Amino acid sequence: MKTRWGMAFLLLFMIAAVILYRQVHDRPKVEDLYTDGQLRMEIQTVHSVAEPMKETSFQVFITELPEKPVVNADIKLNLKMPDMFCGVFPAVIVESKPGVYSATAVPVMQGLWQAEAVLRWENEYVTVKTLFKVR
Repeated sequence: MKTRWGMAFLLLFMIAAVILYRQVHDRPKVEDLYTDGQLRMEIQTVHSVAEPMKETSFQVFITELPEKPVVNADIKLNLKMPDMFCGVFPAVIVESKPGVYSATAVPVMQGLWQAEAVLRWENEYVTVKTLFKVR
């Protein structure tokens, strides 16, 4: 009888370990900087602490290399939780100065969030992402 319970516990432990491993290792790689020799794009979180149901701010820097700021960019930024589906939340984006775009959005709950900025550049799409915690 003891060996059955021991085997059941071991099996449950192994299943939990596999699930945890897959959640960590199956997550797509987050790149907060893109550069290709013609274009440089970077995303940064403005505040160190994010809270549920409060605006969170980001800055996206876009430069045509060597050092020409990209103005009037066709850019979108969305928030989502990478480990669960609770929707996609679009940000309001304004060009705060040439090549610098400020975005604000509202995460709705605590947990790990991802901000993803997508730029349409010469008929291609360039993406940068950053992870942040909402406490």
